Amino acid sequence: MRRIATTALACAALLVVAGCNGTSVTDNNASDSKGGDGKGEVAGKLQLTFWGGAARAAKTNAVADMFAKAHPGVTIDRQNADFGNYFNKLNIQASSHTLPCVMQLQGRQLNDYTKRKVLMPLDPMIESGAIKVDDIPKEIVDTGRGPDGKLYFLPYGAAYDAVGVNETLAEQAGVGLLPDNYTWQQYTDWMTRAAAKLPKGTFAAGSRGGLPNFFIAYQLANGKQLFTDDGKLNFTKDSLVEYWNMWEKIRKAGVTMSADAQADEPEGAEQGFIAQGKLLTDSIPGNALTPASATLATKNGGEKLTTLPMPSGPSGGGNAMFTSGFAIPTNCDNVPTAAAFIDFFTNDLGAGAVFKSDNGAATNQKVLQAQIDDPKLAPLKKHELELYQQIVAKKPPTILYPPGYQATFESAFTRAYEEVAFGKKTVQQAADSFFTEANAGLGG
Repeated sequence: MRRIATTALACAALLVVAGCNGTSVTDNNASDSKGGDGKGEVAGKLQLTFWGGAARAAKTNAVADMFAKAHPGVTIDRQNADFGNYFNKLNIQASSHTLPCVMQLQGRQLNDYTKRKVLMPLDPMIESGAIKVDDIPKEIVDTGRGPDGKLYFLPYGAAYDAVGVNETLAEQAGVGLLPDNYTWQQYTDWMTRAAAKLPKGTFAAGSRGGLPNFFIAYQLANGKQLFTDDGKLNFTKDSLVEYWNMWEKIRKAGVTMSADAQADEPEGAEQGFIAQGKLLTDSIPGNALTPASATLATKNGGEKLTTLPMPSGPSGGGNAMFTSGFAIPTNCDNVPTAAAFIDFFTNDLGAGAVFKSDNGAATNQKVLQAQIDDPKLAPLKKHELELYQQIVAKKPPTILYPPGYQATFESAFTRAYEEVAFGKKTVQQAADSFFTEANAGLGG
């Protein structure tokens, strides 16, 4: 989540091209399709596709085996790839109308697909009882909705961005941890106080004005909706200028590392600068606490990392949920079995115990609580899941990501701030160019 992989951008671009290649895609209405309410015999062959490395694939396959065992006669064909290659293939399948019956999606890419009408609404399946959402917070369920208000994927895992803090460095600098409900002003003041007392070669933060997720948190804390109903930018240019000026002030004061140094940061949470012990604080995915901590524990005698919610503002917390879940395409010929699998994966206590919140915290609250109550759960994982509970209890706002979000918004935002940090443009000039580029590519 922290950075934009080249493969992710390429796959998003491919989706746009694929949507214009003349392939006819049927817009089936779920209520009119065979099995559109998800009721019927759970049997036959099912195709399942998902992303993730070897460890996640093993857990996903174990849950699929459990489902097949519980439903004799069901066979599951599994397709798995890393994140970028996964969406490359999915986009081709969407174009040819050959999508697997159970397909994994994120909220950030959802409307690249709803725009092309290749997904079945799940609402009739919820109404029939084929898929249950009773134990999932409404704010989480709603991240699977499209612009028309219909639910197109059921989130089984909820990730969030957190503020990572090197507890060891905070203690050495005499600033301690930030208070509950701290604000952006308190956050930057805290970094500034710590900067002068940090060891040589260590910085309070990275050059992070171009990190989209930090900016999203800033806007949400200030009560701003990011996008209009037609997918264009909904915040003001002045608010962006204000935000970038905040980062420029501390960058120029030497509180953050230079833009040159930031550009050399390796990919992956376990290798990032905060994991290397070079930063007091940074934004990290909540589920990156364990791998980043493992790296940091090897630094300077064993430094310790923790995570906090994003800074607050007049409208409360700034955390948004980044959910992953399963959808059913309109070309699916085994909807009852697909619906049953999605319900099982999301809501079954045994399935949750096997998958272990590997792709964000389990969205089903009973499944999540069972994991938290497990005495064998590692302390860092428990902190990750309990912080999610704390965030979702405050009813975080739902972001409706427009078509083209990842390919357009994130890349343009990062590039625009880099031009500021490298002295190529003023903040105002960069904001002007970002608005032009983003609004031209978003929505539609």
